[in-house]
Amino acid sequence: MRPGELSRFEALLEEALPVVSRVARGLAGRAHAEDLLAESVASALVGFRSLRDESRFTPWLLTIIRNCYRMMLRRRKLRQIVPLEAITNHTQGGTNPGDEAWLDGVLAMLRPVEREAVVLHYLEGFTVAEAARIARTSPGALNMRLARARMRLSELLVRRTNDAKE
Repeated sequence: MRPGELSRFEALLEEALPVVSRVARGLAGRAHAEDLLAESVASALVGFRSLRDESRFTPWLLTIIRNCYRMMLRRRKLRQIVPLEAITNHTQGGTNPGDEAWLDGVLAMLRPVEREAVVLHYLEGFTVAEAARIARTSPGALNMRLARARMRLSELLVRRTNDAKE
């Protein structure tokens, strides 16, 4: 690295860290978020010279996180299956649906591409166009992923409600 690049990278990373940490946790879950973030930051550090516009550092790093996450899925078969009872226990146990454990359980029930869309758009507030750019897909495809995620979550909530009535 050239002199000053490391300090500039650190400053940009410090600014982006809250957002990228939440996205990493939303994608990989609490257990694997630190590994994902560490791998992504290492990759970003190696490729920092290729970043042309430093004002785009956060979306650039989010793209790296997404790519590292997909590699983790392929390498480690990271897909977690969370039984519906786990979500029901969180909500019936008085846990607020806004709590981290509840959110982790709900996100774990989505397919990885749906989880990615939900985290980027709904939790981090990126527009559909921005989230699509980060996810390297079209805005239409991202909207479809969001619709499927909403449908899946709706079905799970209906099932949970019906089970609670019985």
